[in-house]
Amino acid sequence: MYLSGKGKIIAAICVIAAAFCAGLIIEHIDNEPLVEEMTSTAEDFPKSFDYENHFTDGLLNINAATAEELTELDGIGEKLAERIVAYRDEHGAFLQTEGIMLVPGIGESVYEQIKDNITVE
Repeated sequence: MYLSGKGKIIAAICVIAAAFCAGLIIEHIDNEPLVEEMTSTAEDFPKSFDYENHFTDGLLNINAATAEELTELDGIGEKLAERIVAYRDEHGAFLQTEGIMLVPGIGESVYEQIKDNITVE
């Protein structure tokens, strides 16, 4: 059977959808996620962590910073700062600075702008 241009596109979409669904089924059966999140809980963080210390060696501690302090970072506005705080409150402290990219709206380009100014200490 020969497919036309539109038919090839539809067939390709169906193959991709089937592969995605198969991955979800396998993930469900194995009960293991296909992608691990880079988040943590309070239990994962050292007990001696000082949440009041928002700056370490001139770097902003993203685990303790207020939304207002986060807006001082390039590329972080009020809404994004509020999302960071909400994400941190819901999921716990970030174990590494890259974990901030799990916050909706923070991709690699924003992370590249702020990575040299943040810490998780």
